[in-house]
Amino acid sequence: MSREQSMHLARLADKANRFGDMLEYMKAVVTSGIDLTSEERNLFCAAYKMTVDSHRRSWKVITSVEKSGEVTGHPIHLALARKCKAKIEKDLTHTCEEVLHTLETPLISGAISHEARVFFQKMAGDYYRYLAEVAAEDTAQGLAQSSLEAYTRANAISAIHLAPTNPIRLGLTLNLSAIDSAIPLLESLTEAEYSDAVLPIQILQLNLARWTFNMSVDGMEEEP
Repeated sequence: MSREQSMHLARLADKANRFGDMLEYMKAVVTSGIDLTSEERNLFCAAYKMTVDSHRRSWKVITSVEKSGEVTGHPIHLALARKCKAKIEKDLTHTCEEVLHTLETPLISGAISHEARVFFQKMAGDYYRYLAEVAAEDTAQGLAQSSLEAYTRANAISAIHLAPTNPIRLGLTLNLSAIDSAIPLLESLTEAEYSDAVLPIQILQLNLARWTFNMSVDGMEEEP
């Protein structure tokens, strides 16, 4: 299948909310070995984002159930909830690690434009952050640090090469500010405080990602 055909099918899958199919078509585009266009970057990002967001929502639901009266005092139900949660964490981790591997080779190393380099480094920061959300305490801090480092690399490029009004730079700036401020405080939070603090940040980041994506698409549509 040609790159053009894969892109056409990815667009159709996106419209039909077939995000698993969309992801497979975009994997084919990425492995074609050519630097991605702005539209291709956005579809690649959206395909993974929809998949990971589904895992993250499921994880939050099961985590809430695990702590609720639905399973408290019922060891078998609690064990089943934890088994379900472990499966979701495995799926989420696999998807995030797949994204990060693809970003490292070939996307970040093969990116030609400064905007593409910033886009992919920011994306890496996002997925290290998603991993940190569900990781064990002894590994979460390292993943959070990797997220911060990826955002910092992207910021160093964007500060020089992207306009202050560039939607990718704007999104990156807000991400970096939130992470930079939050990381030093995470270790001092109780488990309950951590859960309460993470949810509004995640909602903000999701809305921001959607806004950035829509701004990019609008910009592409206005081009001649």
